[in-house]
Amino acid sequence: MVRTLCFALSALSGCLNGIAFIFNGGLALIANVPLLCALWFGRDRAVWQALLGGLTGFLAGLHIYGIWSYGVGLFVGFGLYTGSQMVLYALMLRYLWKRSRWLDVALPVIAWCITEWIRTVGPLSMPASYVGCIADVGFLRWWLYAARWMGGIGVSGLIALAQSALFFLLFCRKTHLKPALTGLGLFFAVGILGVIRPPSIDGTPVKVAIVQGGLANAQYDAALIDHLAMKDVVQSYEILSKKAYASGADLVVWPETAVRAPVLQTPSLQRRLFPSEKDRSLLVAGVIREEAGLRYNSAVAVGPGGKIWDTYDKERLVPGVEDDFEPGTRDPILQTPLGSLGVLICLESVYPQMGRSLKDAEILLVLSNDAGFGRSPISHHMVNRAIVRAVELGRYVLRAGQAGVSAIIDPRGDQLQMMPLFEAGLIEGEVNLRKDSTLYARLGPWPIWICWAALIAIIVWRVKDRQRTAGKGQI
Repeated sequence: MVRTLCFALSALSGCLNGIAFIFNGGLALIANVPLLCALWFGRDRAVWQALLGGLTGFLAGLHIYGIWSYGVGLFVGFGLYTGSQMVLYALMLRYLWKRSRWLDVALPVIAWCITEWIRTVGPLSMPASYVGCIADVGFLRWWLYAARWMGGIGVSGLIALAQSALFFLLFCRKTHLKPALTGLGLFFAVGILGVIRPPSIDGTPVKVAIVQGGLANAQYDAALIDHLAMKDVVQSYEILSKKAYASGADLVVWPETAVRAPVLQTPSLQRRLFPSEKDRSLLVAGVIREEAGLRYNSAVAVGPGGKIWDTYDKERLVPGVEDDFEPGTRDPILQTPLGSLGVLICLESVYPQMGRSLKDAEILLVLSNDAGFGRSPISHHMVNRAIVRAVELGRYVLRAGQAGVSAIIDPRGDQLQMMPLFEAGLIEGEVNLRKDSTLYARLGPWPIWICWAALIAIIVWRVKDRQRTAGKGQI
């Protein structure tokens, strides 16, 4: 009976996490509370505890159902990968919980931050972040602002703190009341600080335009074998781009691989698509670049008259999906007459370390192709990751999506303008180039290193405690 209840609680946590990641980010505040209840009151063998965590993670991982179009194997694999994080999370609590009241409340925070950080490391990593859940939740915006001090994972730690404090306040009030109230107090104090000191948005104004073709991947696939279909794709970007140049935009941004014809090798296409000598605009174009027989997924900065100022080749490629591209080795900051433009291409925007590599950029550009997700809400969650990058670095973000969602985002995470999925058009507006530096940009993910130090100290303490206990038993 107890085990059945624990599995039910774990499944409930999995569902709450999945819903929080896509549909209702506010649920992140309570998502793991049922799992904590199952782990605390159902303590048993490590295998049993790991299964509870794994079930939670697997069900939570299925929130990315939009990846179904990329294959069942990748879809299920993502669920298993998410489950592996929660297995580690559960095992850390299994072996280290119930050491002291204060540590009991703090350990879920330490375990969550570390396991979330681990998911950002390695060639096959795929981050999933609580800060991504709350990025577009209005009543939690004050806590989002803390990302400029402690990074996105630090904010995820605050969500984990709220979960832990709430669990102990509800179920272990007699023994853990003081540390639980202290945890909630710390959580609310960060929110109050966000109200008092919101991020700055000042800077040097520039006029911008984002081009969204609104095209599905099937249209690009058809263009590879049908000349008329390719003509339609080129014409779509030609019309929209010329409209942006005519508006006097200082900066025009295309999405990832917007035109998959060999633009850089075809002067006639460059004359049609790139700014002319009479235009004032700088274009950052998402194109496929070929060099020495290799293909790159690139962002190219093109000035009036087709002058190429700088190029960035996508470094973090999607395994299995982008095997035909070569990973780039170039600096992700484009040096242009307009200023330093930091570029993240599609999936790169979900990795905090990729974002921080742009700390010296004056504005951030996210070039993306989310068309493969169809109308799945995962496309909106990808926008949330761009919001996090904006707050972490204190920069405006121009997110250009091939089929959407495209948006202009300010350093407070507000979407100033947005164009929904599968619509063609321009987003035009004014943003500020900024040169200040956030605490996170200067120090990096310092909360993670504190969590690692705390975990090591806890493990050493537990080992020594066991040795002392064993020694007394022998006496």
